[in-house]
Amino acid sequence: MDDINDCVKKYLSQSGVKDYGGWTICAGSATVAGRGVVATRDYNAGDVIFVDVPLIVSPRAIGPDGTGSPVCPVCYAAVTTPIGCPGGCRWPVCGRQCADRPEHRDECRYVRQLRPKVTNKSDGQTWSVGIYNAITAVRGLSIRRGEYKYFLDVLQKKLTERPTFEVEELKRNISMQLDENDEQIMITTCKIMDANCFETIVNRYNKSISLKGLYPVASFMNHSCVPNTMHNFDVKLQMIVKASLPIYKGQEITTNYTNSIWPTSLRQHHLLTSKQFICTCSRCCDSEEFGTELAALNCIVKNCDGRILPINPLNKMSIWQCKICTKLVTSAEMICFYKDIETITKSISVFCPKSFEAILKSFNIHKNSPYVVDLRLKFIWKSKNNSLNLEQLLYKEKLCVEILDLVQKLRLGQCRLLGLISQEHQKVISEKAYRFRRKWNTKTLNVFEEQIRKLKEIYSSILDEDVNLNTNTIQ
Repeated sequence: MDDINDCVKKYLSQSGVKDYGGWTICAGSATVAGRGVVATRDYNAGDVIFVDVPLIVSPRAIGPDGTGSPVCPVCYAAVTTPIGCPGGCRWPVCGRQCADRPEHRDECRYVRQLRPKVTNKSDGQTWSVGIYNAITAVRGLSIRRGEYKYFLDVLQKKLTERPTFEVEELKRNISMQLDENDEQIMITTCKIMDANCFETIVNRYNKSISLKGLYPVASFMNHSCVPNTMHNFDVKLQMIVKASLPIYKGQEITTNYTNSIWPTSLRQHHLLTSKQFICTCSRCCDSEEFGTELAALNCIVKNCDGRILPINPLNKMSIWQCKICTKLVTSAEMICFYKDIETITKSISVFCPKSFEAILKSFNIHKNSPYVVDLRLKFIWKSKNNSLNLEQLLYKEKLCVEILDLVQKLRLGQCRLLGLISQEHQKVISEKAYRFRRKWNTKTLNVFEEQIRKLKEIYSSILDEDVNLNTNTIQ
């Protein structure tokens, strides 16, 4: 482990990052699984633990069904009218300025030498979706030589024998044959990215852009559904990892690989399919999830006010049981109930508070059921306060309070979601105070001003440079 720590800290030092020195990468009983990052001193909530510099950053792939839109692979701005790079690599760029950037020259030259195929001449498109989807693979070659090739050997890889999507996309869209060594490095890189990459959020022209990044220190952090860290990204795409809860010397430093607001069943499915493990943390073992009942459905027995929860939350085939009338429900029946809820919530095109609550009541849907929480969050992110009527504005305030309470009950501490919801809550109160400024007396307005100040203090300290970033992506 000494070699890993030395390589990581040398990389950070040469990248111009200050070494905070309060952590180490180790293996053994101090970590929940294999290797992990362990604190070598105490941290208070809000303390910066380390700053991580990406080995690779790349845009997200465009799906075979055309889902997704390209971003410039050089500056990462959304490209409304993409053009093929004039250098010949056929990646969609903003224009000549990005095409000529020094950091793009080598990768552009490499792809050009592979002779990208020209397709769809009739539609005038000068860039290639297949070549674009291979950006991650190509950028893996940037660390094939020199001292940081070590990372390709020591970082965890996703175990799969299936062909690597990015490499296959590249091979289908070039006329030359890939060098065997290059292809193997690309495959290794993509498997490492599948196992370790983080969603990297950047702000370009007041628009949130989702990328994927490989961060060497963060790659060694293990998962917990009750993590003790959160992270932001600065303008250089560096990851700033901060303590979301108090961390004590000798305690493992953890992060969250999945969505913290999902119930156990969805988290477990996501972790198993994407990260190939089953989480057994304290939250996953608790069928009530610290009293939030995120996985619960209202009992289907007439006149029963109980909640149906899994008897064994770690077993996807578990029998579910009502806490009051003890009614038993099979896992197959629960899957059908969940699908019905998903269908119902997706049918709601216009979010009207009264009609939404009426739908929940008429179909006997629990407010913390999957898809319901997601719908509430979407309303919070997408609604513009100044365009809401009073009923909608007050309802949004109610939702903010409920989600903040949920964050507290889930023991997530000073997490990113707390910062983002606090920011929206502050905006709602500001709008409400503006509308009633002539009706309220000075004392009442002062109370709201103090509440606004406290909420701004919370989200500013949590989100750092993201305080002006409006995003609907939660980590």
